[in-house]
Amino acid sequence: MKLKAFIFSLLLIFYSVLANTVKDDIQSIVNDVLKNHDVKVGIYVESLTKDNFKFLLNHQMPLIPASNQKILTTSTALLKLTPDYRFKTLVLTDGYIKDGVLFGNLYLKGGGDPSLTEEDLKSIVKQLKEIGIKKIDGNVVGDGSFFSEEGRGYGWPEKDFDYCFTAPFSGLSLNENCLTVKVFVGSKKVSVEFYPENSYYQVVNTLKASKHHTGYSVKVEGNKIYISGSVKAGTQFEISIPVKNPAIFTTSAFYTILKNSGIQVKGSYFIENTPSNLKTLVTHYSIPLKDIIKKTNKDSDNFYAEQIFRTLGREIFGKGDSETSARVVLNTLREIGVNINNIRIYDGSGLSRYNLITAESLVKILSYIYNTPYFFDFYHSLAISGVDGTLKHRFYEIKGKVYAKTGYIKGVKNLSGYVLSKSGEVYVFSILTNDLKSTEVANKLQEKICSTLAER
Repeated sequence: MKLKAFIFSLLLIFYSVLANTVKDDIQSIVNDVLKNHDVKVGIYVESLTKDNFKFLLNHQMPLIPASNQKILTTSTALLKLTPDYRFKTLVLTDGYIKDGVLFGNLYLKGGGDPSLTEEDLKSIVKQLKEIGIKKIDGNVVGDGSFFSEEGRGYGWPEKDFDYCFTAPFSGLSLNENCLTVKVFVGSKKVSVEFYPENSYYQVVNTLKASKHHTGYSVKVEGNKIYISGSVKAGTQFEISIPVKNPAIFTTSAFYTILKNSGIQVKGSYFIENTPSNLKTLVTHYSIPLKDIIKKTNKDSDNFYAEQIFRTLGREIFGKGDSETSARVVLNTLREIGVNINNIRIYDGSGLSRYNLITAESLVKILSYIYNTPYFFDFYHSLAISGVDGTLKHRFYEIKGKVYAKTGYIKGVKNLSGYVLSKSGEVYVFSILTNDLKSTEVANKLQEKICSTLAER
């Protein structure tokens, strides 16, 4: 017994010395990298396998999370909706089918699915044809009321609204609410194609083929896309445009696919809330949430995050808006023991500069998830150093050792997640940097700390 106690005491001393060495190494990195740089930094590093190691620096300072906000969104979704949750898109009718004719309206009711594609709509139309519908003696009606708001988040950067990474959220969405316009310039004709095909957008094209290339310009006003300029014959280019009115756009694409498939539609298309007690013709299910969050976190997909975020409010409290969804996340964090006093939530993606989080809060969330049955669903959604996602081209020297969520907006670059060490120890960490003039400082800090942990 005395020998066992002696060995145990030696091990405690060994691990204590080792822990102090790692702390000293991290502190040296911080001192070296931040020297002569006036930036805000919050760091929390902890061992998940041993109780004797923590490194803390401004760990309770509220900082802008950028896309580290997605950790809150996706972890709450796993805990509240479960990994097997699937988004539903319904096709319903208020009429009846007789001799191949649907006498009544056809409703496309969204369920917040971030992954709905043009191919999914084509599959739905194929199923409608299989149940015998050849003609619709009515209208095509879209319903995006699953969310009680449609658009962009509070505090999003308006200068980026022309890019698809700020595409609006909606209860009824398609192709991540991003329209691709393909332009082919022939010697005599300029052709324009939409992906997905739709009846909503119109092109006003004055682009010409010319021997003298002056370039082209694209301007969007409402549902009109103006393309002008002159380019050389044989030129091809693509333009990606965030859709401004997602529900009506998705409905127009559905309407177009119906007609292109050979189903005649007597009426038009518009947006309206679906009446109750309608007959469901087709139910389309998304892939499971555990797969949805892989794209959300690995690729840092803002649109997916916003759709998941508002689905939380809708499913838990019956209202799919930002305020209600933030309440779901905050309540969940409080339940798992996170101090929410220094947390501010304005969206699910981290695009808003009004969001605030602490390094301590992020580590507590990551530590809690580590001890749940959902851990591997979450863990495998994170980017892997030198392998994939937003970390594919970083941390090559410790490839496969860091599983983390990146976060970047102007002046902010963050990283939070897990590091696997050589000795088999698992570290959970959050390194938040704000008020940056250059991302170089954040990159060095993150890479040196993670490398130090991985080599232990």
